[in-house]
Amino acid sequence: MGEAVFANQHGTWRDDYVKQVAGLHDPAEHRYVAVAEIDGAVAGYVAWAVEPERRNASVTILAVSAQHRRLGAGTVLCEHAFAAMRELGAEVVMIGTGGDGFHAPARALYEALGCTPLPIAVYYRAL
Repeated sequence: MGEAVFANQHGTWRDDYVKQVAGLHDPAEHRYVAVAEIDGAVAGYVAWAVEPERRNASVTILAVSAQHRRLGAGTVLCEHAFAAMRELGAEVVMIGTGGDGFHAPARALYEALGCTPLPIAVYYRAL
């Protein structure tokens, strides 16, 4: 998407994640996190939020470590989160990812889980 736009939107992604992770779990605000382990090592985590009044939920972030990808951790994490969302009254969930090649495995996972991609367009331009 161009270096200027990428730098503006994602240039500090490591620092952004550090800030984001601290506030992901807050049950009083309907925000939750689950962690997956494989052979005693953290394989990944999923964070989600529920809007009970709208019966809506969203996956905030799904992250699986590179060495644990393609072992089913993402599926288990999503299914766990989906079950928890249903228990909290959610009827639909939104989960998103990038449209580039790097995120193709995530898109395949979400479609395998029965999620339907919506045709949307988001435009950026460097100023």
